[in-house]
Amino acid sequence: MPDISIRMAGTDVASLDDLLAVMKWTLSRFDQAGDNRSAFLRVYCTMTGAVKDQMRTGFFLDPAWVERVAIRFAWWYFDALERFDRNDEAPPAWAYAFAVARDKQAFLLQDILMGMNAHINNDLPLVVAAILREEGDEATPGRQQRRRFDHDQINRVLHQVIPTVEREVARHYGRLLLPLGRVMGTLDQSLSLYGLREWRDHVWQNARFLLAARHKGERDHMIRIIQADALHVATSIERFPVLRHLRPLAPAARRWRLC
Repeated sequence: MPDISIRMAGTDVASLDDLLAVMKWTLSRFDQAGDNRSAFLRVYCTMTGAVKDQMRTGFFLDPAWVERVAIRFAWWYFDALERFDRNDEAPPAWAYAFAVARDKQAFLLQDILMGMNAHINNDLPLVVAAILREEGDEATPGRQQRRRFDHDQINRVLHQVIPTVEREVARHYGRLLLPLGRVMGTLDQSLSLYGLREWRDHVWQNARFLLAARHKGERDHMIRIIQADALHVATSIERFPVLRHLRPLAPAARRWRLC
């Protein structure tokens, strides 16, 4: 069994229980500071809890692999967070999302979607490619297909948990969140609009591209393209036409916990 322990936020994380504890500690810190980055992390924590709940139900072919991916995936988020906080160079989509949240000029739904975009479109291809390579799955088509099955099973978990996420976010951030969501569609529709399932399908394609790179130069070139594409999605979310015209209202709406 590969050693999956990774240090993040000053803590050794070796299980989803450890990871959820670190997430909740960071979320508490954000809440106390009035840090708008809490919105994405609250969604991320809720979704990670839903994945954990499925670990012993027979839902995944290889729950241990899912746990390894989830922990490695979370490390990228916490690494980007720490880089941004110490004014180091974070991946562009993360730097953009964190800066918008810090400046408190966007609506809650935009903060959530920008975080999901950076984490899925920027981070996940690198995580999947690295784990497939390190564990020898890239050279075994049958094992790759098993991994793809569990990757798609996570899509199903995320879809199932969206109503819970909507209620959790509305409870913490404002009674008008759901009416605002109807401007862009419900959160479920918004995620479909920005392509949660399509994003995760594209992740697998980009991971395979990374595995096919013949040398470091090709791989670095692919990573730059992945980062540029994720940044483009982030700017599209932040400049969503209807909400862009309502932006002057966003700081007051957040301050008064309306949305």
